[in-house]
Amino acid sequence: MIGFLNAYHFDTTAGSYQEKYEPIFLKYLQRILPQETIKTYQVAQGDFPNDINECAAWIIGGSPMSAYENESWLKDLETFFLECHKNKKKVLGICFGHQLIAQALGGKVERSDKGWGIGVREFKILKEKKWMNSPKLEKCSLLFSHQDQVTELPEEATILAQDDFCKIQMYCVDNHVFSIQGHPEFTRAYAKERYDSRKENISPSTYEKAINSLMDLTHEDQVGKWIAQFFTYKK
Repeated sequence: MIGFLNAYHFDTTAGSYQEKYEPIFLKYLQRILPQETIKTYQVAQGDFPNDINECAAWIIGGSPMSAYENESWLKDLETFFLECHKNKKKVLGICFGHQLIAQALGGKVERSDKGWGIGVREFKILKEKKWMNSPKLEKCSLLFSHQDQVTELPEEATILAQDDFCKIQMYCVDNHVFSIQGHPEFTRAYAKERYDSRKENISPSTYEKAINSLMDLTHEDQVGKWIAQFFTYKK
């Protein structure tokens, strides 16, 4: 069983846009991990596992929150991750999760002076781990939606991918942490909805470029194979 630590749903108002994220993520996980049972924890609402061994592995997904904000549940999530790390439990980080893990390990997360990173973006694979051998990709494209970036990598982490906009696109720690800035779980419709909701805060050229890019090729299925192989990989 894999635990999904849902950091997206912190507003419990009925009908909140945050409610849409979990079904989208679970549908993606069902596609790439069809044999796995997924258990969800609403960590942004204080619903945490009692123990890191409740599940065989863990996923920290996206969130509209920033990892560096002063919220008690964020500190609790860092503490939970560090306990997993100490015991070499497998943890996958996506976007916000990618950033929170880096911060917990002593890296730095900041609001980027480059503005919003949205739309489909291509990045270069710098180093392959064993779980990334099938399929092999030199470049990879995913949907993105972020303002924050990991700007300093933790000492114990190894960078796996980058592009000019975001220098730390993917990293790992040994064979038990795999972290991705992009959103393989996003659908194009959901991405567009998120971009539209933030349109007033995004420059017109950035918004237009992002919307036009939604027709571009993405590699969420290939990345899904990496994720599946990461969870089953044993050194």
